[in-house]
Amino acid sequence: MAKKLTLEEHADQIRDDLKVPHQSDVFAHAVEAGYLAARADGEVDANERTVLTKAVELLSKGAVIEWETEQLLDECQGRAEKDGAETRATKVGEALKELGQAEAGLLVAAFVARATNGVEKSEAEVLKAIGKAAGLSPDKVKTIVKRATDLGD
Repeated sequence: MAKKLTLEEHADQIRDDLKVPHQSDVFAHAVEAGYLAARADGEVDANERTVLTKAVELLSKGAVIEWETEQLLDECQGRAEKDGAETRATKVGEALKELGQAEAGLLVAAFVARATNGVEKSEAEVLKAIGKAAGLSPDKVKTIVKRATDLGD
């Protein structure tokens, strides 16, 4: 039986998956997808925002510093408030598809969503919507989310 990975060890594996063309674009869309998943219950509270910031820092290995992360999350919030979370989920999925990185982007989003108390049903629905817009099958989305949630505590 394989041992469960810590959040930090899992972040190392995900970073390897993100060594892709247009990495910064993929990362920005993936973070927005994670933000939208965390917002699935109607808001992103201070604790969720702190955990999102930590997850971004872990995944970027310090390349994205805290104030940049805060600015990125503020931009995600602004777009979700302006366009609506459902519209943003579709746009993020379409952008990841266009970049040819739907799986890598959704994996980061699921990792970020998992970091805020596990992936709840409402968050999983947002991830499914993003995956659908990105051209992924429901089974593929389920596999990606499972991968992100198979972590040790």
